[in-house]
Amino acid sequence: MKNRRFLITATVVAVVLGGIGYLSFRQAYSSGAPAQPARPVRTLGAALPGAPAVTEPRADGHLVSGADVHMESAPMPTRKDGKKVKHVCTEWELWSVEPAERVWHSPCVDGPQLVHAHLGDGEFENSFAARRDLAPDREYDLRVRYRDDTKDKAKRWSPWGYRAFRTLPQRAPLAGAGTWHVRQDGYRVEEVAGGFQLPVHLAMAPGHTGDPAQPMFYVTELYGQIKVVRGDLSTGVYAKNLLNFDPRGTFPGTGEKGVTGIVVDPASGDVLASVLYERGGVHYPKVVRFSSKDGGLTAAKQTTLLDMPNEPQSAAHQISQLTIGPDGKLYVHMGDAMLAYTAKDLNSFRGKILRVNLDGSAPADNPFYDAEDGITARDYVYASGFRNPFGGAWRADGSYYQVENGTAIDRLSRVDKGVDYGWDGTRDSMLKPKLYIWSPSTAPTSIAFVDPDVHHGSGFPKSKYGHMFVAESGPTFASGPQDNGKRIVEFTFDGNKVGKPKTLLEYNGTGKASVVGLAAGPDGLYFTALYPDSDTTSPDTPAAKVYRLRYTSAE
Repeated sequence: MKNRRFLITATVVAVVLGGIGYLSFRQAYSSGAPAQPARPVRTLGAALPGAPAVTEPRADGHLVSGADVHMESAPMPTRKDGKKVKHVCTEWELWSVEPAERVWHSPCVDGPQLVHAHLGDGEFENSFAARRDLAPDREYDLRVRYRDDTKDKAKRWSPWGYRAFRTLPQRAPLAGAGTWHVRQDGYRVEEVAGGFQLPVHLAMAPGHTGDPAQPMFYVTELYGQIKVVRGDLSTGVYAKNLLNFDPRGTFPGTGEKGVTGIVVDPASGDVLASVLYERGGVHYPKVVRFSSKDGGLTAAKQTTLLDMPNEPQSAAHQISQLTIGPDGKLYVHMGDAMLAYTAKDLNSFRGKILRVNLDGSAPADNPFYDAEDGITARDYVYASGFRNPFGGAWRADGSYYQVENGTAIDRLSRVDKGVDYGWDGTRDSMLKPKLYIWSPSTAPTSIAFVDPDVHHGSGFPKSKYGHMFVAESGPTFASGPQDNGKRIVEFTFDGNKVGKPKTLLEYNGTGKASVVGLAAGPDGLYFTALYPDSDTTSPDTPAAKVYRLRYTSAE
């Protein structure tokens, strides 16, 4: 095929007197171009495991966003001699094909990064030293190897595993379409409020009457605040200094942790939020209740509703959205902390959707509740087997839905009591139970329904009642429009099935704004743009905005 680079991997292993060979090399050829210079790679002897199997990007030639490269590999293989060794750390590298140079490197990382890394977990170098992403529309190699705790230093590193991939081209904004391109007639986007620092989720205040001085909705800011937006669209700080650690880090990667989910108790007006806290350098999840003495404008008291002190979590796969169901119970979304085995383990809070009484206790009618052995994680579990269930919402018929970030694919599913949704670390385990699979991934983050009994259908036409709207954040730190996300899509129902999503609006600016939080308000769909609408290297600049998508035409 014209201009296509064919990658040929050749490995020569010399084993002398049972020792380790060092003659492995990799060559790349292209029509009319010189081959890449071979780079020496150590290979292991027969007693030790082979090269890591790269699982993401999932296949050679896979197209990925240069701003958000997900790198994943299978667990360390078992040694051929059966000896047990510990996977100590992983070295990740990215090489450009032309010119042949290493452009990104993460030398020896442990924890969740043993098998799952992002660009924020390493450093760009050589001709890419000033960048924070990979150049678009180019070919690259991912190289990964494992280190174990073998006493013989010469045998600690595995051979390299490889994956060849290509970055997506950069899309240019559509001329004359505005920062947000509305793709369906009769709607327009309006800026509601600004000055936010990494706004994640938002929650409407139940029973808002339009009073300009009263809370209309609340917004979580990832780095430790909750903002309140009043009926006149003025903004104030509801609660601050909610983190006991410095959350700042790189994007995508270690900087993606802090305050995430939020919901308002309709009976008391209290605000409930999901938060990470630090103890001994490790981050743990909790749900906090905030109460107010001034009508919900500022928090006067905070109490921990549910603490999970033995469940460490990581950036991205952490505690997330909160909702209150028609049964008056709190539903808590818990990521798997990048440890897939936790998702199916009923003795762990991670990888679950939890069901909690509003006082923090476990409901006796939960599917795995058993008070005889003491109250543990399994007593709170409503459904299990999730990877990163970022957002969820209730439909008028009382059914609950969640959107889940996968690896190369994402999942939309209806959440039913006691069901195991299967996540075990493999791509195929995300395929069922499901209503819809995004392939390739678009990173869905929130769901909202237009319901005539809630805010009078948000001012939308009757033809939209009962429809599901989903925020797709896409490669959030990428600049400009993206093929795989930065938009709101619409799903229609046919019985218990959904059709293919139809785009309602998409980002069309030149910066990094994306759609993350989404909620149905009294006069439209409200959404958060996680980053400012500028091509900035500082995503936590307090210049992000909340927008409203409003219906303006008569039905």
